[in-house]
Amino acid sequence: MPDQNKRDYYEVLGVSKTATADEIKHAYRTLAKKYHPDVSTEPKDVAEAKFKEISEAYEVLSDPDKRSRYDQYGFAGVDSSFGAGGFNMDDFAQEHGDEFGDIFGDIFGSFFGGSRRNRNPNAPRQGESLRYDLEITLNDVLSGKTATLSVPHTSQCPDCHGTGAKDGKTQVCPECGGRGQMQQVRQTMFGSTVMVSECSRCGGTGRVYVTQCPKCRGSGIVSKNSKIEINVPKGVEDGMQMRVPGAGDAGVNGGPSGDLYVVFHVKDSKGFKRDGPDLWVDAETTYPRLVLGGTVKVKNLEDQEIEATIPSGTQVGGVLKISGQGLPVLNRETRGNLYIRLGITVPKRTSDYEKELLLKLDEEAGNKRTRSKVAKARASLFGKKQRQS
Repeated sequence: MPDQNKRDYYEVLGVSKTATADEIKHAYRTLAKKYHPDVSTEPKDVAEAKFKEISEAYEVLSDPDKRSRYDQYGFAGVDSSFGAGGFNMDDFAQEHGDEFGDIFGDIFGSFFGGSRRNRNPNAPRQGESLRYDLEITLNDVLSGKTATLSVPHTSQCPDCHGTGAKDGKTQVCPECGGRGQMQQVRQTMFGSTVMVSECSRCGGTGRVYVTQCPKCRGSGIVSKNSKIEINVPKGVEDGMQMRVPGAGDAGVNGGPSGDLYVVFHVKDSKGFKRDGPDLWVDAETTYPRLVLGGTVKVKNLEDQEIEATIPSGTQVGGVLKISGQGLPVLNRETRGNLYIRLGITVPKRTSDYEKELLLKLDEEAGNKRTRSKVAKARASLFGKKQRQS
């Protein structure tokens, strides 16, 4: 007799009765990832019950024959297809093992027995990729350069060619029988689950050496330092990476070596600050030149002296722009700009003559302010009298 507490399968998966097979599979994929007991935020017993419920719904709605019988007769039309004990997760895993591998990949493979989608332990695998941090200067960014890196990494043992065995002689691993994996059966509410782990003796290769290679001590790899030349591109920015294929650690079982990623760190130099392709530099000038206008001299990144014009009335902190004197733009033939931020040089000591001139200047500036105030007052006063008349 059907369980009266069961929810409609379409409702469980959140799809309509006209949903396509792809829509049903997508709905199940989404819910299964959410409620799998290993990742769900729900209490474990709640997640397990929910996971079993959506799996049962998928079992029926993904099968055209079962779905047809369910649409026509409801739960009574499909209960007999589950056997005497009703829906069983272990049976479900046996039937949908490959499909679950597609949905969950290696993360949940062991939940469904793991045996269907096990990787070949003797298959070639790429080695680990490495990172190298390289500090460069702004001049390196300006002109580019060739840098020689000393990179420590692992390499295939030249004596045993990566087998770990003297003279390359190996035999089947007695621990795992050549499978490269060890299996352990665990009982859960869903049935028997096979937990698969890599064989610790052969490291997953399925073979062990007869006599240990004396050079690599049976590991098949050795450590070495390699000299690698790279071209630092003009215009490279801080934090950018360059990939050097095959310059990482050695691969496993004849697999390719990993890659080397060079990360650039650009340090400021010679008083310049970088802003993308633009450069900023501070320069000191005098008060009269800001007021009257004049020139200021600075050196660019190539150490060449450049003269820039100061417009009259420039304020302290004003910025002058010199086009094309910045850094190269990456992968382009153009350069950024050089910006000069102006400040004032205040002398610590002054002569009597300089003091006299400064006092007269200050007095004149004060008189200008006073005359300005008087003029405003007069205008205000005369304006009122005219309006009164």
